[in-house]
Amino acid sequence: MYVIFVHIIAPVISGCAVAYFTYWLS
Repeated sequence: MYVIFVHIIAPVISGCAVAYFTYWLS
C-alpha cells in the first residue's frame, strides 16, 4: 500500500517541483 502511494505521489510532487523550478528560472 505504501509503495503504491509513493509511486502515485512521487511523480506528482516531482512534476510540480520541476514545473515550479522552470517557472522560477524564467
